[in-house]
Amino acid sequence: MSNEISGKYMISPYFIIFPLYVSVVGAGIMTYQRKLMEHAGYNAWISVLLTGMSMHLILWMMYTLLSSHRDSQELMTLNRSLFGLFLGNIANLAVALYFVFGAFLKLKAYIEIVQIWFFPVMNILPLSIVIALLIYYAVSGGFRSVIGISVWATAFSFVSLFPEVILSLPFLHPLNLLPLMNHSATDILLSSKSVVLEFLGVETLLIFYPFIKTPAKSQKWAHLIMILITFLYLTFLVLAYMFFSEGQLRHAVWPTLELVSIFEVPLLQRLEYFFVSLWLIKMIAGASIYLWAACRGMKTAFRAGQRKSLIVFLIAIVILNYFMADHRTVVRVSELYGTVGFYFIYAYIPFMFVWVLIRKRVARHFEQRKPA
Repeated sequence: MSNEISGKYMISPYFIIFPLYVSVVGAGIMTYQRKLMEHAGYNAWISVLLTGMSMHLILWMMYTLLSSHRDSQELMTLNRSLFGLFLGNIANLAVALYFVFGAFLKLKAYIEIVQIWFFPVMNILPLSIVIALLIYYAVSGGFRSVIGISVWATAFSFVSLFPEVILSLPFLHPLNLLPLMNHSATDILLSSKSVVLEFLGVETLLIFYPFIKTPAKSQKWAHLIMILITFLYLTFLVLAYMFFSEGQLRHAVWPTLELVSIFEVPLLQRLEYFFVSLWLIKMIAGASIYLWAACRGMKTAFRAGQRKSLIVFLIAIVILNYFMADHRTVVRVSELYGTVGFYFIYAYIPFMFVWVLIRKRVARHFEQRKPA
């Protein structure tokens, strides 16, 4: 597959850090702290470490899986190779819709923040259309265009996130983290399952892998950015735990934003406005990666035009965003998506990995038994 892609559409190995970062880190970083403490309390930081470490194993599986088939270096062609044309295309359609729904949830989470925090009576339809047009502009430019906006999104993300760490230091109470290790292993694992939703997006690698020059050299960068993402989640989890009491955190819907809102800096009375505004490009980049993956999958599996697929997907996202207005419905849908993503990461990818290994061993066995 990679031989059919012109070099002008490919990226250097170290550029993989940008699509992976914007795919994984989304608006969930503003809300995940309360959800994690439901099972493990203030020991949930252990769950973040466990999930982060498991992602390195998943990354290794994906690289091994994709590099083992020279003619199937993409999930869509690999599905057809392993499952046949009919079942393979059913799996391909499911994967494409999975990415579309992931893009919708990124958009919905951001618009909810804008609507609830800043403009409660605003009609969200015009904003959805404007964002959809920006995403169309990014994705229709091709993969390198999406990578370009991902680079800017990553830069703006760090500009907005890390000053928060410095500004929050005088307000922290480290004793909130005590006592340590006062939850069972079951509670820690249940909390780890909850945080998997925040790591979803790493699976986009299964689609853009052929667009990486010398993909094997990109693996160390993929592991490096996963270490950084785990550290980022761990940092903002601990910040929230040291800033809020456990009782306060149970009622904080957006802990990260509520933490930002207390800061006072020159010229900016409402720092959360600045924070959310910079996060717009981060949301657009993340949704663009997801939709590019969905459109690329439709082209590979069904020979559908990428721009036509993109227009259909964006219209569906805008309509769904308009009619899904209830926050509780959004939460339930996000939980469903998280469950699907959990099995995608921890069941589907390992299953494919094991199947490929078995097929290779069986093929090698029959080759050795052939008469000379």
